Amino acid sequence: METPEQLKEEGLSLFQRGDYKQALATFESAAQAYAAQNDDAGRAEMLNNIGVIHRLQRNSMPAIEALSEAEAIFARLADNNRRAQALSNLADLQATGGNQEEAARCYSEAAALFARTNDPMKQSQVLRAMSLMRLRQGQWLEAMMRMEESLTVRPRLGPGRWLFRGLLRFALGLLVGR
Repeated sequence: METPEQLKEEGLSLFQRGDYKQALATFESAAQAYAAQNDDAGRAEMLNNIGVIHRLQRNSMPAIEALSEAEAIFARLADNNRRAQALSNLADLQATGGNQEEAARCYSEAAALFARTNDPMKQSQVLRAMSLMRLRQGQWLEAMMRMEESLTVRPRLGPGRWLFRGLLRFALGLLVGR
């Protein structure tokens, strides 16, 4: 009989190969195995993975249920980094499902949690995703502000990103009088 950790690794391998159906079944088995060991953190991590697969397969309701449960467990455990990851996945799902305001709430909360856990790269990625969502909505000013914020918190900027951030700051200064 495989351990929860072995099931997790097998599920990740299947996921990386694109075998989502088998990965989903394996993550579900891992979640049950973690639950049997009273390992809430492990179970929540598997729920997050399950939610991601459902999102990729466009199964919105099971994805929302799994990701919301994972986020709630991580909140109860005060595991803010993994809670932020679950919120970010939930935000991506909400954004593609047409619920932009809920997506924005989840992106904002995830960015704040990543900032608190000193994970600027993930914070930057979440802010960038929120910026792109706002851009698709035609909310240019907020999109520019979130992108500038994303580039500001990013740990290392190459010359192209440094220049882009400078241009954004200049444009924002003209638009909002910064």
